[in-house]
Amino acid sequence: MNRTIAGVLLAAALLITACGQVITPEPTVAALARTSVPGGAAALPTPRLTATAPILPPADTPTPTLTPTPIIHVIVSGDTLYSVAFEYGVNPDALQAANGIEDPRFLSIGQELIIPTGEETNGGTSNLLLPTPTPEPINVRGVAFYETPVGSLWCLGEVVNTTSEPLTNVQVRVMLFDAGGALVAEADAFAASDLIASGERSPFGILFTTPPPGWVNSQVGIVRGEAAGQLAAGYVPVTLSDVTSEPADGRIRVSGSVMNSSASQAIGDLSVIVTTYDGAGLVTGFRQAAIELEGPLAPGGSVPFSVQLSFHGDVPADFHVVALARVPAP
Repeated sequence: MNRTIAGVLLAAALLITACGQVITPEPTVAALARTSVPGGAAALPTPRLTATAPILPPADTPTPTLTPTPIIHVIVSGDTLYSVAFEYGVNPDALQAANGIEDPRFLSIGQELIIPTGEETNGGTSNLLLPTPTPEPINVRGVAFYETPVGSLWCLGEVVNTTSEPLTNVQVRVMLFDAGGALVAEADAFAASDLIASGERSPFGILFTTPPPGWVNSQVGIVRGEAAGQLAAGYVPVTLSDVTSEPADGRIRVSGSVMNSSASQAIGDLSVIVTTYDGAGLVTGFRQAAIELEGPLAPGGSVPFSVQLSFHGDVPADFHVVALARVPAP
């Protein structure tokens, strides 16, 4: 078995466990659209007073100021600044500025974020994210569909960063069509890795719980993806070694060790993502698992890992491992 091993950086967790039958229609891979995010922090909207004073106001009677009810988002597991910004259609810089967030890498579960409005900023830049027709230079490959025992439909695949810089917030869209070419279902999902290094890959999975019975074709493409910029500084380089795989009760277990390759930065959080493939290179399963650390992993230190995951179809012909490491929280 050819083992594909790469050490990179840290992200959110996702587990693909359903098993089933491969669906034969060949997906069409296409870039859909890219949403670009302006660089630099956006200024906060300037409030404008619109109340008109009466001709003879009664003495000591204040004039009430009407303010819109703010939109509040409560952070849950898996949320990032970029995913929240995309959910509400706002600029991540404006979202960060509106909430006084110093480091967007460290959001807390239960934290409340105020969603900025669509007013123009002082600089004339809208808080809304406006998609552009520029194709995103990210490849999608290994796409396959699998029926589950309960009748749902998994679409699995992976994205490959073909740019020269790390990417974050990469989102994939899958569209299903009937025999007449009409769109009958569509769904989006983020890649498993929050940060995808140049030349690296990350799996994704989209589940159609009630797939349309008449679909015969599909199209898979990238909706968005942004340059990581300064966010990349929050991740620590790592090296994988002694990686092996073995069958484990109808699953596959992948084990090895992760070493902190940084010369000066410790690791605070660590996870690995394992992706499996069939003989044709189609993705058959993946899992992201957190690796427990007794404390910050110092430069040069190493820790073992073992990930057990399910897959679709026959025993995988190949697999790929990515390690993702974050600096300790302040």
